[in-house]
Amino acid sequence: MSRRWWIASSVAVGISLLLALGLLVIYPRVGASMIREKLGAKVTSKLGREVRVGAIDVSLGRAVLRDVVIRGPNDGDTPLVHIDRIEVDFDALRSLVGSIELGEARVEGVLVTLRRGVDGRDNVSDVIERLRADRDKGGGGRGKAGGSLMPTSIAVTRGKLLADDAITGATGLVGDGEARWKPGELVAQARNVTATTIGAPKAAAAKIEIRKRTGEPPSVAIEGGEVALWPKLALSGISGQVLANPDQPGEYALDLAGGYGGVPGNLWTAKGALDTRALTASIDLEAAKFQLDRLAPILERTPVVDYAATSVDTKVHLELDRDGGTFGGEFHLYGLNVGHPMIADKEVHDLDLSGKIDGSFSRSERRLELTRGDFVARNMPFSITGAVARPRKIVETVPVVPAVPATPATPATVQRTETDTGDPIARLGPGGIQSLKLRLVIPPIDCQRVLAAIPADMAPYMMGYKLRGVFDTDVRLDVDWADLDATKLGGHVGIKHCKVVDQPADSPKRLKEEFEHYVEVEKGQWMSFVVGPTNEDFVPLQDISPYLIKSIMSTEDSAFYSHRGFITSEFRTALIKDFKAGKFKYGASSITMQMVKNVLLYREKTLARKLQELYLTWHVENTLTKDRILEIYFNVIEYGPALYGIGPASRHFFGKAPKDLNAVEAAFFSSILPAPKERYKQYCAGTLTKWTSSKINRILAIMLKRQRLTQSEYDQALATPLLFVKDGSETEEECMKRVKKAIKNARPTSPPKR
Repeated sequence: MSRRWWIASSVAVGISLLLALGLLVIYPRVGASMIREKLGAKVTSKLGREVRVGAIDVSLGRAVLRDVVIRGPNDGDTPLVHIDRIEVDFDALRSLVGSIELGEARVEGVLVTLRRGVDGRDNVSDVIERLRADRDKGGGGRGKAGGSLMPTSIAVTRGKLLADDAITGATGLVGDGEARWKPGELVAQARNVTATTIGAPKAAAAKIEIRKRTGEPPSVAIEGGEVALWPKLALSGISGQVLANPDQPGEYALDLAGGYGGVPGNLWTAKGALDTRALTASIDLEAAKFQLDRLAPILERTPVVDYAATSVDTKVHLELDRDGGTFGGEFHLYGLNVGHPMIADKEVHDLDLSGKIDGSFSRSERRLELTRGDFVARNMPFSITGAVARPRKIVETVPVVPAVPATPATPATVQRTETDTGDPIARLGPGGIQSLKLRLVIPPIDCQRVLAAIPADMAPYMMGYKLRGVFDTDVRLDVDWADLDATKLGGHVGIKHCKVVDQPADSPKRLKEEFEHYVEVEKGQWMSFVVGPTNEDFVPLQDISPYLIKSIMSTEDSAFYSHRGFITSEFRTALIKDFKAGKFKYGASSITMQMVKNVLLYREKTLARKLQELYLTWHVENTLTKDRILEIYFNVIEYGPALYGIGPASRHFFGKAPKDLNAVEAAFFSSILPAPKERYKQYCAGTLTKWTSSKINRILAIMLKRQRLTQSEYDQALATPLLFVKDGSETEEECMKRVKKAIKNARPTSPPKR
């Protein structure tokens, strides 16, 4: 009995060892084959995608899949999904009879790549539809006979997502993500999230967490969000929740808050709703009143100064859809102080501004329209409406090469045609805009109220005035950088109904009599001289050659005696030239405006100076006679280095009195006025440049055309050589040194600048 037992026991042990050895040798191969067959077929059927597994390692109760790829026909070079490693627990005993019952799954290194090509086809929408259809049918991975392909739980680590839309230019990135699913609950976290779209702000978030429990709507929590509205201004520190509407699939409620530019603290809120199916949203943005000193790190390098007492509040409502949306709201800005060399030569304080706006924007047309812009600045109402559009297609930009080297213009930005076939090249405006429509309206308002709205720091030479009457403005501008010559500028500025009833002591009224004039010979170096009979260099208008008067009017201001200080027809021409140059380089300066710039104001090129120039030009035209304006003009303008007034200039260049100047000499003076110091080199050289000779001939031709020269006078002028009167023994180098010495020895003084 004992011997039989030992034999039986030995046989049993032997069989067990053989079975164990068989499992160890055969099971991994059979298991791997079973996984490839069942798992691959099941996933392929469910997703409609090719599934490839690089390697499968199977042991009792555990399988590891490496280099898993899920690919479809529209994936391009990168598959829809690539997974480095999947480790799954399963029921080993059930697997022996051909049934797979999964346990916990651990997924590492997931890369999901979403794309849509220029043909409109994407690589994921059909997969989503398949999963929705399977869910609606109640499908799943669990069956009584075949086991379950649904793990009891799933943990995903080191996830990454890339998205690229060739049609909209949108891109998205999830730098790192993880997720955990168990029956009844899903928690997913995405970190270092960014999204960009052409024509829309760049968005980012440090962390986004999504939670979904069975029977409850999903919720989204955001931390460290940021939306870059402009390169130097971003909504930052965005946090809050996005909650799903349990009664309306696809609808979510927003409740967010944040700050600006990385400054800590919540300075604004955003509340509303969005519909992910219809791709619409309704959002209310509100920034409760706060002091700008909370934004000190942002404002330190901006024109905004002394912002401790400046406050702002804003309310905006947005309605968004697939193509764009509408907006409307209001804002209030109190006690703004700014300092910038383009605004004024000193800081400008106490700028209050409030406004109510409505408008819309279209992504497909790349167009922003302001249908309502009602503003009040320092108690002065005005409105701005209009539209701005960018090119619908982004193409390369190149500089325009000036056609005439002798008169170079600043290169403008242009839009090259896509095929570079030589078709017309369209210019682009500031910020890459293609077109601009603008309307500025100031309703009828008391003239003094308009004057009071201008800060003293902005316009010191307009202070001390008292006005009477009614002022109004309605100006329209229509620009298309593809056809700048078709630019439209029209409307009116109703200052002519205003009247000065009181004025400061240094107003243009003093120019009726003899006065002292100050000039800046070189930067920071001033001299002065009297404009009037007590100065022997002063020349009354009647003692100036008619040829010079006619020449200057032909080149500088042909309608001088008929307009009221402004050449309105030239504003449009000057604006077109500025747009083509890419900066404000040209002006529509009348003789009156030039006199005002030389006598009543100073050289700084600021918005403040231009504003005062316009006002003082209007006042001069209503104070002085045309002859007096012209007389002052000829006696103060610069004709060469330290050479001011036509009296000294006429004697210096030609050795004669101003009344004796001939037509050629008069045309010469007209030709040098834009750059008298630079063109003075011709005098030292004793000869004219080809450009100046040609310019003189063009001026004479204009005078003939406008009947300011007779045909015989014109013919005689063409036959008359231009001869400078100068010391023949003086070399060109000695001449230029003498000029520098004259500038250095100019009588120093200090101007009575406000």
